[in-house]
Amino acid sequence: MNPRPTAPRIAIVAIVLSFALAVAVGILRTVNAEPVERAAEVAGNVAFAVLFVVPALLALLGLRGRPSLLVAAGALDLVLAFVSLISFIGLVFVPPAVMFFVAAGQTRGAGVSPGRSIAAVLVAVILGAAAFFALFAREDPICWARNPTTGESFRLDPDRFVHGSSISMDSRDLPSGATESGCTTDSISTAEAIAGISVVAAMLGAVWVLSKPPVARATPAATMG
Repeated sequence: MNPRPTAPRIAIVAIVLSFALAVAVGILRTVNAEPVERAAEVAGNVAFAVLFVVPALLALLGLRGRPSLLVAAGALDLVLAFVSLISFIGLVFVPPAVMFFVAAGQTRGAGVSPGRSIAAVLVAVILGAAAFFALFAREDPICWARNPTTGESFRLDPDRFVHGSSISMDSRDLPSGATESGCTTDSISTAEAIAGISVVAAMLGAVWVLSKPPVARATPAATMG
């Protein structure tokens, strides 16, 4: 009986770091939003954080003798770093990506064919990117107004203020006492959140199957005649 392979320490560190960064990104997105936006994007913010947790989940699966999933984790971390680079948040995902690649080189495989290993990496990257863009498949504007004196926030009808790529808002359109207002067009609806998480679930299932080690055939015992 072969001893169970020991997980490289760098892989454990990268997984913990990746989880922590994903949670931090989710919290940062939530606290930086207006109260009206937070209330409307509960599912969206959860889905956004879950997407950034996926590389860590892939790495956890990869520790079971599937180094291709550690490669997939690193590659997906780099993809997420690139697509979110507009806010420079993506840069924090580069270190765990590199650590996943190093861990993959230190992990002993279980005889999976190169073709299936490459397919697992490609599926993880393509569907992972698809899940990200599914969260922003269409514009779901949220408009709000706030009374700074009382702190009360109001959700406004975006159809009145958002016209294509332009936003037109007049103080006369605001509720009584409200002097602060704004609109955002990059919100994540509940439907988009469900779609993104569904793609993630399908991806995890697919790469688990693709990276499955071959089943060792039992050798019949020799008989004494």
